[in-house]
Amino acid sequence: MEVGFEEIAGRRVQVAEGGSGPPLLYLHSAAGEALVWMDVLNGLAEDRTVVAPAHPGFWESQGLETIHDIEDLVNHYLAFMDARGWEEVDVMGTSLGGWIAMELAARWPERVGRMVLAASVGIRIPGVPMADVFAMSLGKEEDARALTFHDPHHPLAKMAIPDLMSLDDDELANFLKAMAATAKIAWNPYMHDPRLESMLGRVTADTLLIWGRSDKVVPVAYGNRLAGLIPRARLEVVEECGHSIMLEQPTAVLEAARGHLRAGAAAAA
Repeated sequence: MEVGFEEIAGRRVQVAEGGSGPPLLYLHSAAGEALVWMDVLNGLAEDRTVVAPAHPGFWESQGLETIHDIEDLVNHYLAFMDARGWEEVDVMGTSLGGWIAMELAARWPERVGRMVLAASVGIRIPGVPMADVFAMSLGKEEDARALTFHDPHHPLAKMAIPDLMSLDDDELANFLKAMAATAKIAWNPYMHDPRLESMLGRVTADTLLIWGRSDKVVPVAYGNRLAGLIPRARLEVVEECGHSIMLEQPTAVLEAARGHLRAGAAAAA
């Protein structure tokens, strides 16, 4: 993996990139995992050039002051795709990143090839609330791990949600920046776009939805709902897995995502 910077629409964007083959745009969650080269991205990079930018306001990506809502983020990624010369690209998004991917595919369906959405926010189901990801506070880290993992004692749970008192100044600054950047887009209305559900019928991308059976942040009912709203979508549910799907069950996620993306490559050959 290499990490560099690109100028996109006047914003300095930090980008992690690795692998070889057709490009795959990876859109990260509120955890900001774009620059942490996870097992899933390593596996996908075996036959894809995985390009994982940090959203404005995350890590060292700049320009958050020009991003006011989800539509601005979509336009940001359209400019990113234009700068790369991508008329169409396959996209994978996790949680917040899945929301951005869906908005992109609904507003500009011709720009998205195949799509993988993991534990995505973006819509709201009345009577099925999403958990408040902004509620984590000092001393409540164990509660947050129990909320986001099926197994809060999973070896990576403490890496995903560290004890805040254990962080150095730079790590704490990155955590706070990620929360602030997420809140600017997703606080009100909380983690969804009221317009999106009515637009999802425009999506033309073959779409794979991957959900943890034990997701307490975005319950699996959201995966079922999205599978019914997106015309060419199917849902795979991963057992013994919570919202931190990329960390808790990486092998299952990789196998599902790689199979879906390889099916598209085979059809195009």
